[in-house]
Amino acid sequence: MTTTIQILMGVVFFIGAFILSQIIVGRRLRAIGARILKELSEQKALDAPSAVALAYAKTDWLPKGLRDLRPKSLNDLVQSDIVGKTPEGKFYLKKQPHELKL
Repeated sequence: MTTTIQILMGVVFFIGAFILSQIIVGRRLRAIGARILKELSEQKALDAPSAVALAYAKTDWLPKGLRDLRPKSLNDLVQSDIVGKTPEGKFYLKKQPHELKL
C-alpha cells in the first residue's frame, strides 16, 4: 500500500470516529433530557411557584468518575425554552407534559 493511501485511510478513520462520538453524545444528551423532563413532570413542577431544585443543576469543579451530562442537558433545555429557571435556581416545565411527547 502506498503512503498516500495509508494517510487517506487514517484521515477517513479519524473523521469517522469523530462523527460516531458526536452521534453517541447527542443520543445520550437526548435521553438525559427526556429523563429530566419526566422528573420535572413527576414532581409536578409545571410553573414558577411549583418549581423544584435539582441536585445536578450545578457542575462540579472537580468531577469524579464518568462525565455527568445532566447539567449540560438541563442548560440546553433552559436555552431552548422548554424548562424555566427561577431567580432562586429552581426549575419548572414551561410546556405542559402532554406537549412534550415523553
